[in-house]
Amino acid sequence: LFFHYRFFFTYLLPHSAPASLRPLLDKIVNATGKPTQWSNASYLFSLSPGLSVNLEFTQKCVKSANTKYRRVPEAFIPDENYRCWPSYHHKGCLLSVFDVNEAIEICDSYSQCKAFVLTNQTTWTGRQLVFFKMASNPIVPDPDKITYVKVT
Repeated sequence: LFFHYRFFFTYLLPHSAPASLRPLLDKIVNATGKPTQWSNASYLFSLSPGLSVNLEFTQKCVKSANTKYRRVPEAFIPDENYRCWPSYHHKGCLLSVFDVNEAIEICDSYSQCKAFVLTNQTTWTGRQLVFFKMASNPIVPDPDKITYVKVT
């Protein structure tokens, strides 16, 4: 349990998790940080509701086209970085997301975020890497990326 807590729950699960799952994840992270609190059986049992909540969330997240962002295919914003935690990049805000809807949710949660760029790179779990930007200029051509700019 402690191994799971240390690597999976601490580093992978809570970061960029959908808002509706954060209370459940916080409960699991806090409980597994003290392995004497839970037995393996109670630990596995506690995960079952979380898995069904996750499925419900992903089904509800299929939204119609979001009008808050303008999609710019084959484009990248080379500058306009800001730092965020837990970024995969030390000079910018690079996070992994499940889909565009989660990227929108994350961008909306940072006051300085004005755009984000979907890359064609994924984490080992299959989540897509996304750069979050504090402005949308300049936009340069890049066939491997898709940029979303917040409409103001």
